[in-house]
Amino acid sequence: MTNPTIEIDLGEILKEIKFDQKAILNEISEIKKENKSDQKAISDEISNLRVGQARLEEKFTNLSKDHNEFKESTRTNFDELKESIKELKTAQETLAADVADLKGAKSLIIPIVVAVTTAILTLVGRTIPFG
Repeated sequence: MTNPTIEIDLGEILKEIKFDQKAILNEISEIKKENKSDQKAISDEISNLRVGQARLEEKFTNLSKDHNEFKESTRTNFDELKESIKELKTAQETLAADVADLKGAKSLIIPIVVAVTTAILTLVGRTIPFG
C-alpha cells in the first residue's frame, strides 16, 4: 500500500493562521474593552455603595444621638414631674391642715358670738333702769 500524498501550501495555511490570529486578537481586545467597561461600572457601584453606607452610618449616628437626647429629656421631664407631684402633695396637705384649722375656728365662732351677745345684753340690761 502506498500512502497518498497530500500537498499543502504552507503559505496559505500561514495566511489562514494569521487571519485567525487577528480575529482572535480582535476578539480578545473586544473582551478586554467590555471587561474594562464592566470593571468601571462595578467600581462605580462599589463607590456608590460606600457613599450610601457612609450616609447610613451618619444617619444611624444622628438617630442614636437623637434617641439618647430623647431619653435624657424624658428622664429630666419625669424627674420634674415627680418633683411637681411632691410639691402638689405638700400643698394639698397644707391646704387640708388649713381647712381643718378653719373648721375648728368656725366651731368657735358661734360660742364666741353667743358669749359676746350675752355680755352686751347683760351690760345693756344693767344700764337701763326698770322701774
